[in-house]
Amino acid sequence: MIKIAKLKKHSVLFAILVGAFSLVLTNSAFNILLPSFIQMYGISTAFGGWIITLYLLAMTITMPLTASIVDRLGKKKTYILGISLYGLFSMIGGLFYQYVQIILLVRFMHGIAAGLMIPLSLVLLFDIYSKDVRGKVTGIWGMLLTIAPAIGPAFGGIMIQFGELKYLFWINVPFALLSFILCCRQIKLDQPAHKKTIRLKSILLMVLGIGGLSLGIQLYSNPTFPRWLICVLLFLGLVILIRFIQKENRQKEPLIRCKLLRNPIYSITVIMSAIQASVMFGVIFVIPLMLQEVFHLSPSITGAMFIPAAICTSLFVWIGGNLMDSGKSLHFIAYGIGLIAISVLLFAFVPKETSLLVIVFLMAVRGSGIGLSNMTVTTIGLNSLTDDDLHEGSALSNTIKRLASSFAVMLLTGYYDIRWQMISRTGESAQYAKWMALKEECIILGCFMLVTLPLALFLNRRKLDVGVENGK
Repeated sequence: MIKIAKLKKHSVLFAILVGAFSLVLTNSAFNILLPSFIQMYGISTAFGGWIITLYLLAMTITMPLTASIVDRLGKKKTYILGISLYGLFSMIGGLFYQYVQIILLVRFMHGIAAGLMIPLSLVLLFDIYSKDVRGKVTGIWGMLLTIAPAIGPAFGGIMIQFGELKYLFWINVPFALLSFILCCRQIKLDQPAHKKTIRLKSILLMVLGIGGLSLGIQLYSNPTFPRWLICVLLFLGLVILIRFIQKENRQKEPLIRCKLLRNPIYSITVIMSAIQASVMFGVIFVIPLMLQEVFHLSPSITGAMFIPAAICTSLFVWIGGNLMDSGKSLHFIAYGIGLIAISVLLFAFVPKETSLLVIVFLMAVRGSGIGLSNMTVTTIGLNSLTDDDLHEGSALSNTIKRLASSFAVMLLTGYYDIRWQMISRTGESAQYAKWMALKEECIILGCFMLVTLPLALFLNRRKLDVGVENGK
């Protein structure tokens, strides 16, 4: 009986990972195909960018709505709804890939599916695995979801070079179908709480606020949009979002339970996760520019430089999960943060003549740090909540991380454009000016990462472990 119960748990893990892995793999494959879309459909770069932007916009808007959908459907049905949308619109994309309008629709619906699936995937696993093994489960979950974006760009390039775009959609269908069948059979049906009252005005305020902020951030790097329009979008989005939070905090059952942030452990882990996500996406912006603009590496070699980081992240996510389950010191989180900060800071002092092995080593060190600290912090935060609050806590945390990382990339983009031009006006060459601007951004990102060190030490002083019960 014990073996059967374990097999059932592991089958749920497999069901969730199959769907989530395929989703992340496909999205990372699409992210490098913008030039192919422009050529294939004869569209402008600005128009082609919407294929990426719509996915991110839909996901960011959907994530905070997940808690309300779960309240009406339950966690199982909500996740199955996400995987169904993902599979159905993959089929539509495979059938009608010749029309760019269909591709835009499919990417938007894939974003909605991701907004439902990503916050719930870890929550569903926490429902069936006890706190004493959640670190290991998070490690497995993190390993696969780290590998997917590492191989996704190569996967997308191969599909386009040796096949057709439709195969990038059709390959999702068997994964979605397998996940759908296993989720229907293996995940235990939970009863919807029906606590929340659907208030259309509140939903509209939330969509306008988060949508305005997210859209403004995504359009910031697009030169075809006037800066004043983007500033208006950002300002209105922020004002509406603040108004939404004020209004919802007076409700008995708000759409987004911002009051969860009153839990000190959860709030600290959310802050740490938001900073970590900002630094991670900031590095994804800065390092490729540095490798190509300064070290003159080709795009393919630049992409390959991220593979050691992905491998080390996958390995150390597993190690970090096991260390957390051991119930011993949480100092390894601080070590992970230190590794990230040091590796990013060192990029600011690497000479142009440095060996590729040095770059590979620094990327591997950064990946090791991410593995030790990132998912472990997320798990600690969710463990501090009651089981009934897990899905809301996950949705809130993911929404904050998404907005924070997008805003960080926007700031880095603006700083880079302004700073290198400022340096070039002193008589320096454009290449040297860009190098200096990128070095400064590495220092900024490394120092920003160090801000989380005191928070990690605070978690350790509280002697948190997986046995933490309701934040006590």
